[in-house]
Amino acid sequence: MFAAQHRLGNLVAIVDANGQQALGRTRDILDLSPLGDRWRAFGWDVHDVDGHDVEALTGTLNGFDVVNGLPHVVVARTTFGKGVSFMERRVAWHYWPMSDEQYVLALRELETTR
Repeated sequence: MFAAQHRLGNLVAIVDANGQQALGRTRDILDLSPLGDRWRAFGWDVHDVDGHDVEALTGTLNGFDVVNGLPHVVVARTTFGKGVSFMERRVAWHYWPMSDEQYVLALRELETTR
């Protein structure tokens, strides 16, 4: 509210909206939807973006009026563990450590998806 009241257009928040947290899915633990509307209610300029699309993210960030506007929030919709078969969308990987073998496997999978 302070940021909107003082028109801090140079303030940018990026929210990684992957739908998960350490204890489970956010919709089951603390439902944040509709996330964009919540930020708007506090006076922020809201942008919903595919968090895996670098061009969309940079285009959005570069388009902000950082001098005369409202503070901005980018709700980056992401898939937790994207690109790693044994991690993708699995809540446990928010807190489980990787073994050395899993680390190597994860890197290998990510390199093949580039």
